[in-house]
Amino acid sequence: MKSIIWFSLFTAAFSITNPHLPQHSNMSSENDTLSEGQYYRGGADDLRSPCPIINSLANHGYIARDGRNITGSQLKAALEHIGLGFDTAGGLVKIAFQDHVDPPEGTPRTTANFGLRDAGQVNEDGDPVLNLDQLGRPHAIEHDVSVTRQDRALGDYIHLNPDLYQQLLASSSNGTSFSISDIGNLRKKRFEQSKRDNPELDLDKRMHYIACAEVGGIMGVFGKGLYHVPKEYIEAIFGEERLPFDEGWRPRWTKLYLPEAGAVTLAISHYAWPF
Repeated sequence: MKSIIWFSLFTAAFSITNPHLPQHSNMSSENDTLSEGQYYRGGADDLRSPCPIINSLANHGYIARDGRNITGSQLKAALEHIGLGFDTAGGLVKIAFQDHVDPPEGTPRTTANFGLRDAGQVNEDGDPVLNLDQLGRPHAIEHDVSVTRQDRALGDYIHLNPDLYQQLLASSSNGTSFSISDIGNLRKKRFEQSKRDNPELDLDKRMHYIACAEVGGIMGVFGKGLYHVPKEYIEAIFGEERLPFDEGWRPRWTKLYLPEAGAVTLAISHYAWPF
């Protein structure tokens, strides 16, 4: 269970402050002139992942803006800076930077299959690195029943699906923020939709907990009070792939350690349980 939470909090990650710049279609050499924290949305030549939080980090320059050659130390520092505890950040990096091994055909995935790197994938200094598009590789942590991405068998599982995004925004029970029950109920609804529309649906109990931990990380990092995430934060993160500094968010003062992350994950799973 701990390893699942470590890995899933990859989606609930990183950042710091600074004003954001408008979206641009091509970043190219502009990358070299932007300061850390400035928002500049990646272009066609930049690598991005299925995760809007990770993409936001690249758009703000907390990890490589082109989405390439990200080291474990960069990832760990960003995770801890946003407010994750050393156990969540360190465990996440340890698993993510393992070499990826596909499971034998017909067998379930285990944590041994959750590594994202290719064998021997290092930078010019010999440090292990990964690229953002590797977060979407099959037989790793990428899974069906995303709240804003299509299932792999149904189309584009990397980029935001407009219909699913609108469904996410409409899932707030009070119209202004998102609670644990809101997110859990949405996850259950998404499972029913995928079960109906995707004959190749791939979501076992392990991946269900991963999916709940992903949104649980968002609740823990961006939530106010008893884990209520303001709607404007969700619009910034999912709609613009931008960290919601302009909306008033700041990294939490107390770290998000595994016990708290696990409790939030289980609370969401209570509402989302589809089995």
